[in-house]
Amino acid sequence: MTEAGTAAQGTGRPVNKSAALATVCMAIWVIALNTTAINTAVGAIADDLDLSTSVLSWSVNAYVLAAAAFVVIGGQIGDVVGRRNAFLIGIAVFAVGSGLVAGAQSGPMLIGGRTFQGLGSAVMMPSTMSIISDVFPPEERGTALGVWGAVGGLGFAIGPLYGGFFSDELSWRGIFLGDFVWLGLGAVMTLTALRNLPRATKGTKFDKLGAPFLVIGLFSLVLGIQQAGTWGWTSPAILGSLFLAVALLGIFWVIEHRVAHPMIHFELFRLGRFTAGNVTTFVNAMGLFGILYFFNLWAQAPVLLDESAIGASLLLIPFGVAMFVFSFLGGRIADRIGFAIPLTLGFLSMAAGFALMATVSESTSASDLWPAMTLGGIGVGVTFSTSSAAGMVAVPDKSAGEASGVINMFRYLGGVFIIAVGTLLYVGLGTAALNESIDAAGVSEQSDDTLDHALTASAEDFETIEQEQDTKTREAFEAGAAQGITDGFKATSILTGAAGLVGAVVSAILLRKRAPVARRVRAESREEVFGLADPDSP
Repeated sequence: MTEAGTAAQGTGRPVNKSAALATVCMAIWVIALNTTAINTAVGAIADDLDLSTSVLSWSVNAYVLAAAAFVVIGGQIGDVVGRRNAFLIGIAVFAVGSGLVAGAQSGPMLIGGRTFQGLGSAVMMPSTMSIISDVFPPEERGTALGVWGAVGGLGFAIGPLYGGFFSDELSWRGIFLGDFVWLGLGAVMTLTALRNLPRATKGTKFDKLGAPFLVIGLFSLVLGIQQAGTWGWTSPAILGSLFLAVALLGIFWVIEHRVAHPMIHFELFRLGRFTAGNVTTFVNAMGLFGILYFFNLWAQAPVLLDESAIGASLLLIPFGVAMFVFSFLGGRIADRIGFAIPLTLGFLSMAAGFALMATVSESTSASDLWPAMTLGGIGVGVTFSTSSAAGMVAVPDKSAGEASGVINMFRYLGGVFIIAVGTLLYVGLGTAALNESIDAAGVSEQSDDTLDHALTASAEDFETIEQEQDTKTREAFEAGAAQGITDGFKATSILTGAAGLVGAVVSAILLRKRAPVARRVRAESREEVFGLADPDSP
């Protein structure tokens, strides 16, 4: 990567590339920290505000719902008002959310703050990728996005430790008060380092007609997937939410083919590389959020490792270190040899890592899984930013905001999907093993709620459940819970490993032909970009 002084696309004025990269890395850092830090803070938040489990879960879910529903709009905002202005808007909205959460005295205030954080993330996240496209020439974008991905991966991995430290040693509110330090630095850096970015993409207007259908449709889709495990996949609420999502997104598709300034040019998906970028970003998110969520459930299970939230996070260090290192290396490699080889090998590494995780038993220790976590971390790291870069390089610079919004929508959907479907497997297989153990022991049947709760209960809650049982039932309950949690973790690992294989196949097929950089980005008119098949497609 060359040093500072390259002109921003479309302005002719120099932008310090190192300073610009540091600015966007500051944004991905605060987004990543807030996405995972709350997972180890929920207990302290619940105790402080006296919240029910359902209200507490919404403090986590509201963030993802808002981010996923608005991230495409966030990308178009960057095209309409300029990346720099959009970035500042995202910082301001995120700061409002952080202030509401830090000062929360009730569940609604907490959920409202998390919603604002999600909205801020929806604007900042695509802006980070668009700014990289504005500042760095195509042959350097893989490396730049590799640095961006390494910082983001580190933030996701450190987030649980960060949240646990504040919750245990200081106050959970410190997590969100600390956001003002990061966001303040980001605002100052934006005003200085990004002052020469283009003001806006010429001729782009906000898609007022399509926006409501997209937002409500995506909200309904994410809500349906996210709450299916709680409300039941066949419940009227879930079926209605999914039906509404399909109907509204279908209407949105029709609108986008008729308006003059669509929010999403669906013709983009005729570009094989752009399609590959979205699919592989979805798969990468499955790997990242899958291990962060389900490994913690397994490691914290009282009948298995019985780790604290911080202890479980420390056990993920091999994964986090590998992801950090290979996020950076993946981008540099892609700049030199193209995207097909690093993405294909990266997803194969991810698949192998999760396949090894699927060999766990009730006697497996955390150190036994370190080789698997390292392999998984290498795979997720290599593909974290490289998958997004493959999609971004496929489109012309003027479509960077739109493309980054779509790619990040797939990132959020991948995270929601693995947790929702993985939870279905985890709870389903877990309760089956619990029932089998109890039946074999010839002891009293347990309610479905008791079985379900035992699989995700904290040590204190699990002890309460045990105390309600007689001695014979307690022994069968413990054995069944250990087997059930192990079976659930195996199933989610197999699912994620299979997704890695899909990512490898998609990368190998859609990205196998590497055209020169100039050819990949030469199209500037709508006719060239959207009227022809992808010139790099095999």
